[in-house]
Amino acid sequence: MDSITASQTVSRPPVFSEESIAHIRRVKHLRAIVREDLGPDVERDGLEQKVASSLYHHHPSIRLEDALELKCHLKEPSTEGSTDSAIKGIVDEACTLLESWDRLGQTQSEDPNAAFDY
Repeated sequence: MDSITASQTVSRPPVFSEESIAHIRRVKHLRAIVREDLGPDVERDGLEQKVASSLYHHHPSIRLEDALELKCHLKEPSTEGSTDSAIKGIVDEACTLLESWDRLGQTQSEDPNAAFDY
């Protein structure tokens, strides 16, 4: 019979916070929307720009200013790997930026003055 001694450690699954779970779900959901929007034969040139535009058109919390900022901040994906993994990386990076700007998790309709923020 196997027993665990004090010097052995039991591996446990990582504990995720509610924020990290929400981020993972958001990236998965938005990646599917962007992938569908861009179609099966999307060119890799300017992919980060295309993803930012798609997010702007499909997410009500992303304002035009946010999309323009994303286009400046998003990095071009490496040429290695599939287009789908490149899109996932770009969407993940975009979500991280948008979360830091407090743009995700609320809709513009919840804040009617959002368009007038200076």
